[in-house]
Amino acid sequence: MTYFSLLAYRILKRKKQRINLIFSLFFISINIALILNMIYAPIPAQTNESIILILSFLTYFFVCFGTIFILIVHMIIMESTIIYSVKRQNRYILLYGILLFVGMLILVLIGLCLDEPLNNRPLFGVDPTPESPNLVPQWGSIFLIYVLSIMSGFSIIPIIRTSLKIYSSIETKVLKRKWLYYFIGSLGLIIVLYIMLIDNLYLGDDFRLLTSILGVTVIFWCYLMYYGIGFKLKQ
Repeated sequence: MTYFSLLAYRILKRKKQRINLIFSLFFISINIALILNMIYAPIPAQTNESIILILSFLTYFFVCFGTIFILIVHMIIMESTIIYSVKRQNRYILLYGILLFVGMLILVLIGLCLDEPLNNRPLFGVDPTPESPNLVPQWGSIFLIYVLSIMSGFSIIPIIRTSLKIYSSIETKVLKRKWLYYFIGSLGLIIVLYIMLIDNLYLGDDFRLLTSILGVTVIFWCYLMYYGIGFKLKQ
């Protein structure tokens, strides 16, 4: 948590440019998600299912929402704020946020209204794992497919596409190498993010252990992103 706060702070200390603010919002969004996760993780699940549902929902919303700021940074680098205006940026961020949040909320409410057994709910639930007496926040397949579809279509695929365009447009070897570091970091982060989201289907303790181990690598991937894109943010 402190690590992501530090990255956001160091970015905001630079020139008061919109690109710095947007890039820092990515780390701030991830930081909010981590804080929410730390709040609900120790709560006794058997007596606080509603609180866990809400905090888990918000945690994964902020994780997924943060990716849109990376795309906006790419668009500013490619087109500048003159061509890709602040109004267009805000409109896209708002559209993505509404589609993600409202869609997730509707699916959660549908799942709750179905009033099915928790471990069979097809949309969203807090299901007990066979090996543990504690309740673990767990998504259903329809909920997961929706989240992955919105995130992939509106942010992840465009992020990869614009990263490759920017890389091919850079002529200086030093800057090209730095952008490669950034691109590797963003790809690593995307892979870990997808694995963490899929893990919420609960695929067993072994997969959850793998997810926990990979989750630690987020620090490394984010550092590569910060280090690689630093050259642009200093300009």
